[in-house]
Formats: sequence, C-alpha cells, structure tokens
Amino acid sequence: MNAPIGPAWSAEARATPRTPLTSHFTSGVAVLSHGDLKRPRGVTVSTVTLASVTPPLVSVALRRTSRALAELLDARTFVVNHLSADQSSLARHFARRDRNAPDGFPGAGTVWGERSVGGTPLLSAAASWLDCQVERSLPVGDHILVLARVLDAAVGTGRPLLHCAGQLLAPPCDPPCQSSAHRPGRQPCHQ
Repeated sequence: MNAPIGPAWSAEARATPRTPLTSHFTSGVAVLSHGDLKRPRGVTVSTVTLASVTPPLVSVALRRTSRALAELLDARTFVVNHLSADQSSLARHFARRDRNAPDGFPGAGTVWGERSVGGTPLLSAAASWLDCQVERSLPVGDHILVLARVLDAAVGTGRPLLHCAGQLLAPPCDPPCQSSAHRPGRQPCHQ
C-alpha cells in the first residue's frame, strides 16, 4: 500500500473545486521546465500523457489563465521532468504562484542539473526526462491542450512521484524497467 508523503499542493491550489471522481485519478507528477540555466522556469503538472508512439508525442493540459501556459507557448521547447518520489518538495514549490521568483528557493543551485540537447534546464535526480518541442495547442474546456514532439528522452533512477486524491505518493516498489538492476534497499516490482 502506498503511504502518503503529504499534501500535494498549496492551500490556494487545494481550494480549486474538484469532483470526488477526478480527485481520485492517479497520475505521475512532473515539472515542465523551460528557459536557460541563468533563469530557469518551471511549473508542476500532473496532466502529461503519451499521445503517440510513432511519432513520439506527449500532451499536457494547462489552465487557459496560467502564466506558465503563455511562457511555455512562447518558449516552444520544454522538458518534462518526471519527478522521483523523494522530490515532493519540488512538486510543491513549482505549484506555487511565486515559483519563479528571482530570489529562487533554498538549494536552487543544486536543483538544476545539466541542459537537454535543446538547451532546456533539467531538474537533477528526476525519474525521467522528455525534451519536447511544441507542435500545436488547442482549447479544451477551461484548459489548453499542448501537443509536443519528443526530441530526446532519458531515464533517471528512483521511483516516480504520484498524485492521487490531493496527496503525493511513492509507489511501494521500483518501476519494472528498473527492477532488473536491483539496488540495495529498494523493492523490485514482480509481475
């Protein structure tokens, strides 16, 4: 059984009305990053989904009123940093309105690692990364769906961070793709 890590979003974000059904969807948690290493930008999302294998495409939905949406569409490239289970503090930070304040946050210098092939900042120690280029966007209800081509991808280490019912969760075992390289102290998944 998964143990809650703590509240997923700020009190402000939790005030958004949700139905009992949608609040129980389980999804991965990612930070979409863009910009450069001098001024990296990011936003927490749980709406990234595989849209196509051939060609490799992902989609992400952002609120129409989101500043992050406008920035992402202007940048045209971004990285999906799938967070690992021990990065719940980053998920909370990048869900805040002041997430990209000029003074940053404690430890910001060690949070950003290298850059993607396209030059976008990568979050260190993420579970995986997808380097993406915006293909198109379309209105869907109160959100805009951004469709992006995956230009490059990499798998990190660790268990992915999950979101369900307003909580951030860690799966009880490593993903199957990592279980073949069992690491001490980690429980491999069995199929």
